[in-house]
Amino acid sequence: MSIHSLNQAFLDQFNISGFFQSEKRGGQKVVYFPTINGESCVLKHFPGGKDERFERELEIYEKFKHISGITKVLKVEIYGKDILVFEEFIPGDTLSDILLTYKGDAAKITALIKNIIGILEPIWKERFVHRDLKPENIILKSDGTPIIIDFGIARDLDAVSITGTGWQPKSWRYAAPEQFAGDKDQISYRTDFFSIGILAYALYFQQLPFGNTEAEVATRYKGLDQSFYSDSGFTLNGFCEAVMKFSPAERPRLIEDLYNLL
Repeated sequence: MSIHSLNQAFLDQFNISGFFQSEKRGGQKVVYFPTINGESCVLKHFPGGKDERFERELEIYEKFKHISGITKVLKVEIYGKDILVFEEFIPGDTLSDILLTYKGDAAKITALIKNIIGILEPIWKERFVHRDLKPENIILKSDGTPIIIDFGIARDLDAVSITGTGWQPKSWRYAAPEQFAGDKDQISYRTDFFSIGILAYALYFQQLPFGNTEAEVATRYKGLDQSFYSDSGFTLNGFCEAVMKFSPAERPRLIEDLYNLL
């Protein structure tokens, strides 16, 4: 289903007067940006109905709806065999669109990282892991406040894993070694710690610490080569060294430890 294939009956049923930007496709859903009753919103279309991953994403949005740093679900509708999720639209830029504004600015990056940790802290403490922290999943509002989006591959550490040992869902640029190795038993909030370290490094240096391709990163992980380039202006070096340990057991154990490293 695309914008061009949405018939008038569909538009009328959900009071959609138009679309303010093009749809995006990824994973198992299509994301639309409709105008409904004069308000901009986000519409996620899940073909084929519910699955465990869908249920988990909605569980997180409902459980943590009091947190201002994540998006809010407005309603869920059934459309034939498909599921439609309407969410609030957050005006602003994704971090991927404004990467250059952080280049070489350790203080600005530190403030951002503190805010991201603050959003995720209550989620981690309830034993949920985002598993896909990357610039595309962070929106910066006009005042610089970050909003974390897309909990589509988040994991509840107390639930049975959707994927067994082997391939694990990930965005390779920001994925931890345990995700590359498909070691689901090692996935924890420390997996998100690693991704935040990659994010901080990439913002400052505008490059990844362990390679420019998935194959290069995988080779570094397998070879246990934890070294990365740094310079004297990168005051987040100690933070990155701590959270980007290849072994999850060697990363900071407590969330409070992250703040102490910043």
